[in-house]
Amino acid sequence: MLKPVAFLFALSLPVHAQDVLAEYQTDSGSLPPEYAWDTTVSILTDGHLTLKHCTGYETEGPYCKTRRATVAQDALAAIRQAATESGLAEKPAREAEEIVVGGGLTGGAVYLDGKKIDLLPHPATADVERVGKVLDAIAAAIPPRFDRFMDPD
Repeated sequence: MLKPVAFLFALSLPVHAQDVLAEYQTDSGSLPPEYAWDTTVSILTDGHLTLKHCTGYETEGPYCKTRRATVAQDALAAIRQAATESGLAEKPAREAEEIVVGGGLTGGAVYLDGKKIDLLPHPATADVERVGKVLDAIAAAIPPRFDRFMDPD
């Protein structure tokens, strides 16, 4: 009796992390609510992209818009290549030594071979280039029509 219940429960679960190739998050930083914004992007291994853009520190409702697109196979390959070549899976980026005050944040993650590679918003100086190349590959995969959501100022 438990097997059918477990099977139905498994079908109701959200997309598993192994289906996600990349996540990208950027925001305005600490601003008054009327100027604040946050954008998150998820790219699945099959190329489906979901972008969610919220304003005013809201996370749901009329202050948030969701857009969908499909990412080309060569862009997916570029993300995988950048993540692999970065060496971040073998040697993860470290946090910045100094405390960063002000400004927005951009970070994310890539999932390769069942392993999560964190792309820190403020990596240590020695890791900035490695993290930046992977974030750039993800940003390049996001269709240009979504640019207005990535930095709406």
